[in-house]
Amino acid sequence: MSNKSVKKQTILVIEDEKPLLEAINDKLEKSGFGVIAARSVEQAFNANIAKNGLGVINVRSIEQALNYLESLERVDAIWLDHHLLGKEDGLDFVKKFKANGGRWSKIPVFVVSNAASPKTVKSYVDSGVSKYYVKSDHRLDEIIKDIQSFLDHSAK
Repeated sequence: MSNKSVKKQTILVIEDEKPLLEAINDKLEKSGFGVIAARSVEQAFNANIAKNGLGVINVRSIEQALNYLESLERVDAIWLDHHLLGKEDGLDFVKKFKANGGRWSKIPVFVVSNAASPKTVKSYVDSGVSKYYVKSDHRLDEIIKDIQSFLDHSAK
């Protein structure tokens, strides 16, 4: 048996629907991922971070998430909804996140949303997201397996 410590892969999940956010968190944790969760762009980027009883880190603004991400060794992927709480949507997050540059711009972003108009999907693809899933067309387990496969392939 090896004493080598294997670090969990971490996924930042930004989803406005609290029951769905909790379900995604549970599925990801059962699949061996660490999870950081937010319900709005503001939560995803704020500096006052509190850990709740679900094992989820809640953040409250764009600045908080970037500050938190900077404090982490790594975030391996981002699971992002289009419709979020607050004034900004997922596309606003992608634009701000990618504009930050450096190592953050290389983190794969997976949009999981029911906003599936061709214009919306094209905007995300043009912004550099790794994949766009229509929620109603995919099960959570399927998306998680796909993300894991993507991360495994990228690590090689």
